[in-house]
Amino acid sequence: MNRLVLAATFLLSALTAFSQNIVLKGTVLNGKEPIPYVNIGIKKKGIGTAATIDGTFTLTLQDNSLKDTLIFSAVGFNELSVPVKTIVDSRKAEFELTEKTTDLREVVVSSKAAKIKKFGTTSRNPFIYGTSQAQNANDISELGKFINLNNKPSDILSATLYLISNKIDSANMRINFYENIDGMPGERIVEKSIIKRLPMKQGWVTVNLEDYNITVDKDFFIGFEYLPDPNHKELHLFSFGGAFGGNHFMRKVSLGEWQKGIGARQAAYVTVRQ
Repeated sequence: MNRLVLAATFLLSALTAFSQNIVLKGTVLNGKEPIPYVNIGIKKKGIGTAATIDGTFTLTLQDNSLKDTLIFSAVGFNELSVPVKTIVDSRKAEFELTEKTTDLREVVVSSKAAKIKKFGTTSRNPFIYGTSQAQNANDISELGKFINLNNKPSDILSATLYLISNKIDSANMRINFYENIDGMPGERIVEKSIIKRLPMKQGWVTVNLEDYNITVDKDFFIGFEYLPDPNHKELHLFSFGGAFGGNHFMRKVSLGEWQKGIGARQAAYVTVRQ
């Protein structure tokens, strides 16, 4: 009898826990076209996921999230905010983003000959390694690198980072640019979707950015965002190279809060024309 009561209690607890889950499924669109790798989450709650390459997503929430708002964020599009309760009540499954209009930057012509410079950590032999591990296999992880340009107008020519893995040959990475807010990554400052398939076994990797015509005129953060792959279910897939000293910046969930680590910095740099 005691075993029967215990089994019934366990079953009731399991059903109760299951009933508290809200599973949201949908597709993020621009008109009729799916938008790949959209960041989806509840800000300041550490809850999020990323859409797949075909714009679909699945996100499991607790029932206490009914009072929260789900945010959809993609490069080049305005953020979309939808209350979770509205999604559940209406069984909403399609979420449309509108394209963001950006003002053209003023071009400053200088009579001085331009110089090619590198900013960041250019050490060719990383002494330490670290990861920006996602909380689940369906979400992003991102490392941010502070770039001090001495506030000079600069054309971004390329970004270079150190990647190493003994599990996968390559992975999709998105390159992001963020404003510097009191020493932490802030809002996105470049509304261009830069997604590259990067090798994971050769160490130093350079991403050519000249075709994107990116010009910045102040210090910023560059973000290296791992995009989830349905074929890669492990969380610990690769490592970033690093160096002793300084700070590193990371987040483990879509639209999550950035965290600052002390004592090591990411081995990464940008090449610019000033």
